[in-house]
Amino acid sequence: MIPIPKSKPKASRDLVVAKATEAWASKHGTSPPPERFVLAVRGYYAETIGEAGNDLSAYDDAFFIVTPQAITAWNGNTDPSRYGWNAGAGKFMARLKPGCWWFKPLIHRGRYQAFGQGPDLVTVERIKKDGTVAMTESGEFGINLHLGGVNGTSSEGCCTLPPEQWGDFRRTLNETLHLAGLKRFSFILIEGPIN
Repeated sequence: MIPIPKSKPKASRDLVVAKATEAWASKHGTSPPPERFVLAVRGYYAETIGEAGNDLSAYDDAFFIVTPQAITAWNGNTDPSRYGWNAGAGKFMARLKPGCWWFKPLIHRGRYQAFGQGPDLVTVERIKKDGTVAMTESGEFGINLHLGGVNGTSSEGCCTLPPEQWGDFRRTLNETLHLAGLKRFSFILIEGPIN
């Protein structure tokens, strides 16, 4: 079993919206973020899970689904399960860069409904085994938001949630999109911790 916090993230709505607005403004100027978005916080539990700082192969990050009516919080992971060479990709492992990205519902590896970048571009860092950045590139890399594992986060650069939270997270996000008639959503990734 890999580390999972004993409770879900507890950041206030005001703090989550403020952090998302700050990240959105750095890319889009003074316009506010969409009314419905997902905020991901890398290293949310940086001081309380694993070693000090952001960890690999741990659900030490946080996801917040924000709508005008509600905010829900979830444990998760925004890192590859390991750093170093990814033979399948012929490159170093990818890590999604903090920023504002467009995600949409899609089928993950032909197996089940999840969410991901679809045709929209994202920027990733290619990470060497020692944790340093080998290069940064933008493109379509199949960076998805999907079900993680019990014994690992199941990520080669994707964002994942623990199995016991994935089903409710997926239902909540699907309902959010359906009720608003949206086909995609803003996935805002920032560095944590936040308080």
